Amino acid sequence: MTGMCGLKIKETKVQLRDILSKQKNAVDYKKIQALYLMKTGQVDTVTAVSDLLGVHRVTVQKWFKKYRDQGIDGLLISKKSTGRPSVVSQSTLSDLEEKLNHSAHSFKSYEDVYEWLQQKHGVNANYKTIYGLLRYKLNVNLSHQDRDFRKEA
Repeated sequence: MTGMCGLKIKETKVQLRDILSKQKNAVDYKKIQALYLMKTGQVDTVTAVSDLLGVHRVTVQKWFKKYRDQGIDGLLISKKSTGRPSVVSQSTLSDLEEKLNHSAHSFKSYEDVYEWLQQKHGVNANYKTIYGLLRYKLNVNLSHQDRDFRKEA
């Protein structure tokens, strides 16, 4: 029959149910659920699994290939998204934090920080970026009297 995958699942139904109950991530839950559906005989094709789980059949095929190659532990390893890289590097952030902590009244406004970042580290960040960095990442609140700076950036 077309779509039969011939997958040999090593874990028992009870083991799969136990692993399934421990999943906190929806995608990992579906991966184990796909194995469970095949093991229990509720479905016998990749297409049937994909229809039941609401994912593309190619996705299920990739899951099963990963299971064949790496086992259940390999199947549950997910890549972490790194997201967009910050305009301000970690070393620059550390340098800024050190300057804020060790120099009394070193910056009076966000414009001062902007100029310092540009001169010392070559970072050209806009007002919103600098405000968010200081306010939320470093817990620093400076004066908002630099209106011209906000219009430029």
